[in-house]
Amino acid sequence: MAVHSILPPELTDAVAAVLGDAGIPHVAHGDGDHVAAATAAVNDPEARAVIGPFRSRAVAEAIEVTAPAGLPLIAPVATWAGVTRDDEPGCDDHPADHRGTVFRMVARDTVVAQRIAQRLAGRRALVVAGDHDYGLQLDGQLRMAGLERAATADDADVIVLAGLAGSPEAERARALAPKPVIAFDGIQGEAFPEQDVTIALVYAPGPTGVAESRRAAEMVARTTDLEALRALGFDAHGDPLDPLVRFERYER
Repeated sequence: MAVHSILPPELTDAVAAVLGDAGIPHVAHGDGDHVAAATAAVNDPEARAVIGPFRSRAVAEAIEVTAPAGLPLIAPVATWAGVTRDDEPGCDDHPADHRGTVFRMVARDTVVAQRIAQRLAGRRALVVAGDHDYGLQLDGQLRMAGLERAATADDADVIVLAGLAGSPEAERARALAPKPVIAFDGIQGEAFPEQDVTIALVYAPGPTGVAESRRAAEMVARTTDLEALRALGFDAHGDPLDPLVRFERYER
């Protein structure tokens, strides 16, 4: 038995420590060429699972290689809904054909949108979303979650920011100060000197993805059987049943 990983160094180290303690051979590919790494895993007769890659799109592309071989792939940090689903906003751009072989360790963006809507129940929100794939899909997921929306900033109790650092939507949100902001992950690095900003995060405290990579390695150290993995707390799509979404005050 061997477990392959396709991850950046800090996450690779977390996986290696767990597998080493369990006496399980670990083939670490790094995060340079995820498709080549997935191909190497499929061609390894000892391979029983893959952990990684890091980014959602890379996960979807790696699955195109691993899923036909029936090789379980554990995605420690991918949040794009299309990794596991094909029926939610943002999934129309080539969702992963995972064939029941993928297991996501964190909440997908759709769940984050639902938790934000729940947190803001009874309050009206003005959504400021980026005009790019990430912003557009989050906007759609907020609509699906039933977020109560304000038509104008004057009518809003809060701003929901769905965007990326360095993009125009951050400036649009700043222009609405002192309205408070709840933001999706992605705005880190921007400054909001005149606003209270809360950010919704799906990762455990600490370096991004390290705890999730460690848990992924602990899972495959226990079993690599697809149904047994699913029984550890995943739905039929491979999403966690009760994923973490934590709201943290953002300061820069």
